[in-house]
Amino acid sequence: MITMSASRRWLILIATSIVSFMATLDASIVNIALPYIARELKVPMSTVELVTSVYMIAICVLLIFWGKLSDSVGRIWLFQLGTILFALGSLFCGLSMTLPWLLTARLIQATGAAMTMATNFGIITAIFPMNQHGRALGVNSALLQLGNIAGPGIGGGVLAVLSWHWIFLINVPVALVAFLIGVLVFPRQRPSLAGAHMDWPGYGSYSVIILGFFITVFWAQTAGLSWVTLLPGMLAFVALVAFVQIERYASDPLIPFAIFKNPGFTIGILTAMIVYMLGYFNSVIMPFYLEETLGLSALTAGFCMMAIPAANVISAPIGGNLGDHFGAERVSFFALFLWCVPMGLFAAATPNWPLGWIVFGLAWSGLANGAFQNNPMMMDNVEPKFQGLAGSMAALGRNLGMTIGVALVTSLLYLNMSTQAGRYIHDYPHGHPQWFIYGMHRSYDFALLLLLLAVLLLGWLNLHRLHERKQSLS
Repeated sequence: MITMSASRRWLILIATSIVSFMATLDASIVNIALPYIARELKVPMSTVELVTSVYMIAICVLLIFWGKLSDSVGRIWLFQLGTILFALGSLFCGLSMTLPWLLTARLIQATGAAMTMATNFGIITAIFPMNQHGRALGVNSALLQLGNIAGPGIGGGVLAVLSWHWIFLINVPVALVAFLIGVLVFPRQRPSLAGAHMDWPGYGSYSVIILGFFITVFWAQTAGLSWVTLLPGMLAFVALVAFVQIERYASDPLIPFAIFKNPGFTIGILTAMIVYMLGYFNSVIMPFYLEETLGLSALTAGFCMMAIPAANVISAPIGGNLGDHFGAERVSFFALFLWCVPMGLFAAATPNWPLGWIVFGLAWSGLANGAFQNNPMMMDNVEPKFQGLAGSMAALGRNLGMTIGVALVTSLLYLNMSTQAGRYIHDYPHGHPQWFIYGMHRSYDFALLLLLLAVLLLGWLNLHRLHERKQSLS
């Protein structure tokens, strides 16, 4: 741990959390601006979707690269460089007049975002004592979640008074403020480039895995499943087999498989992916239920949906504090166990349910999600020399979970509605709310099964830790 005053630690946490918020915000805030961008740049909606997908794919490809590199060359200067690149990319996005210019700027922005995402957890765990990791990472996680959930609301507010360019330009002063705070409070760290090393064969095969996976997911969502759309996924599977063989014999592998021998780290990643997948069930299904089934206005539905991030921001630091006292694995188990209640509630919703019950369920979901302490579970279960890699894998799990979640919930919802209707359904079935309710019920049933799987994994982990403690005492 780096020794410094408590006030300086919290200023560093503020700087890293601001950038975390902006980087995740930019993954979701752009979606609401896509129709405006398509009209102004005169490109079809199917093409302008690249503005979102290029950012997500580039981040996932680069996360492990920067995380691995930061363990050998230093994290603080990489984080600061990433903040500047993110600000520059945002500026170029805001000045873009053509789609190729905008996509190039998004790649610059994603490079900076990946550098900050890969290093922020490692910086936080290095400056805070072990008994404060949960609280500090809880604050950071709350802002991560807020950035992910609040994007459409903030984006809508910006677009109500300004052009789409300002969706990106608002990042610039905020990122610069975070950078200047970092200049004042970060410990001085010179790049140790002499120790830089990269497992290029491993990284090459890893990149093919990520690219193949994302191309298949995004392509299948627009063109449907076929041998053609599945081809990149098959290539990703071949690359995965090659990656495993490369890493087994590499002298300094990109991802040392030994870190997965710690069940706390492995289960932390798996449950984090499940939790981020499940977050999109509410994000996708609930707006349809509130606006189309219950007949609420978009404004009222938006206020109802804000119950999730509002509760999340409250519970994340509280959950972190509890994790510092009782253990992150134990707190995470109870958080996900309690989340089963609103999942079961939504799986039984009817077309005329009282709004209070729905808002109650959304708020409960936010509280349980915020209290889930996956980041301390992962970061505290790896050696200090792997903190950068662990932080980047945590961010990768988060992004993969979100991507899979969107594809999974839309597929489940429309597949079950189509089964009930006896024909293909690709939109809300006006005049047949019972079809939507059926699809909603089956989707939340599946979500509940996934959540129970996460609860079982954490339950086993807690029993395993109890057994380890008993053995150490005997």
